[in-house]
Amino acid sequence: MGFDRKRLMEIFEALGGTLAKPTTICVIGSSPGIASGQPERQTPDIDVWRQESSYDESAFRRACEQAGVLFDPRGEHLDPEEIYVQVVRKGIVNLPPGFEVELVGEFGNLRVVMPDPSLLVAAKLARGTPRDVEDAAWWMRERALTADDIRRAIGALPDPIQRETASENVVLVELVGSERSPK
Repeated sequence: MGFDRKRLMEIFEALGGTLAKPTTICVIGSSPGIASGQPERQTPDIDVWRQESSYDESAFRRACEQAGVLFDPRGEHLDPEEIYVQVVRKGIVNLPPGFEVELVGEFGNLRVVMPDPSLLVAAKLARGTPRDVEDAAWWMRERALTADDIRRAIGALPDPIQRETASENVVLVELVGSERSPK
């Protein structure tokens, strides 16, 4: 089932209230959309891009446990009702080092950031599932991003195959976006 915006903010508040030192996590995937008010988008995981996050692993693991959230389960069978933090490293999507981030919010000792929305869209288009295309179209409408904004972000992706895939999928986002635009 997952969580909605209200539950996600409660999780961030619980984590920030538990952490003893200032901590920054960079959320990617669905969490930035949920935090930004994307409707009808639920997921059981909070994807954290490790390279742009700064946390003490032990302290963050304990904070997750105290908040009732699993920390980076690997190879475990998960109950569909369990919410978890998934630490993401280079792989399926490879984000450029040192990308611009946008503040999602500050919650006690937890600072939550996300990549610039155009880079989020580029990363979703690099994967290109139907849900990713819908999410990309939502971001484009929500933040008034143009296809040129997205193409610039795609150009920053370090992996040439991901750039190619994302470039091919820009057309899908334009079609999905135009189908849902008010006439």
